Amino acid sequence: MRITARNISFSPWLNSSSLVWASGFALLLVGLQFLPGELHRALWYQRDAVAGGEYWRLLSGNLVHLGWWHLALNVGALALGIWIFYPARSPVGWITAQFVCSVSSSLGLYLFSPGVGWCVGMSGALHGLLIIGALDWIRQGERLGWLLLVAWMAKLAWEQVNGAMPLSTETIGAPVIIDAHLWGAVGGFLFAGGEAAVRKLRA
Repeated sequence: MRITARNISFSPWLNSSSLVWASGFALLLVGLQFLPGELHRALWYQRDAVAGGEYWRLLSGNLVHLGWWHLALNVGALALGIWIFYPARSPVGWITAQFVCSVSSSLGLYLFSPGVGWCVGMSGALHGLLIIGALDWIRQGERLGWLLLVAWMAKLAWEQVNGAMPLSTETIGAPVIIDAHLWGAVGGFLFAGGEAAVRKLRA
């Protein structure tokens, strides 16, 4: 769809609104980066804090970042992904997808990666959103969707065998939590499967 002033709206139920809402979400991420250090850290995924009942960190840890460069990388990836895939669903659909992938990333760390004490950033959720986008293309008959899915699965496999991709740790200035990518991708498959089940029930 060609984007013009006439086909962009602000309704959370219209697919044409997704770019506008994604821009608002990006501004939210920027705003959170201005939080004082203590408040900022209160949003991090921290295993011990979650175990102590601070369950909001399963979501909020995906919304805060180590620094401006880390934030810029993730916001840039989000903007590119939404620009490519936004017609597939409404803002409500994308918000639900973001929620599922974010919580899946953090909950996967908590349940299956006990060695990870803390994690911040939305790269895990982004991996899930990219999986959803690739599956959207496959469902629409686009062969490029298969290429994208295979490439992303190969990246995840590489990380599990060899560790973080070259230069990624140096880029963000901290260790890359590769398991967050894995569990975020699992969230993407879970969301796509649930969405397909809902479509089938409504058919």
